[in-house]
Amino acid sequence: MWTLKNRFVTAGLVALTIAGTTIATTSQAEARNNFGRGFAAGIAGTLVGGALLSAAHDRPVYTTPVYAEPTYYGPPPVVYEPVYPRCHIAWRQDGFGDMYRVRVCN
Repeated sequence: MWTLKNRFVTAGLVALTIAGTTIATTSQAEARNNFGRGFAAGIAGTLVGGALLSAAHDRPVYTTPVYAEPTYYGPPPVVYEPVYPRCHIAWRQDGFGDMYRVRVCN
């Protein structure tokens, strides 16, 4: 998430890089020792590149959503228990694994 501080820092580093490269670069015909200027431009480029890379990794992380309990207004729901008649038919299995029906009474 970009904040105002991050935008100012990035804009400042970009401005510093542009200003530094215009000052540090000279024409190729001049043979001068520009180590200090080149070193400063390299440091500024490193800072700008680091700021851009750190912003590239600053992506939103999606996690599992947290939902609130559903609000239910009204009487509690009625839960019906299954009621079998006094006797009912059920499936059983014998020792050999064969299925058969049997009448079960409570």
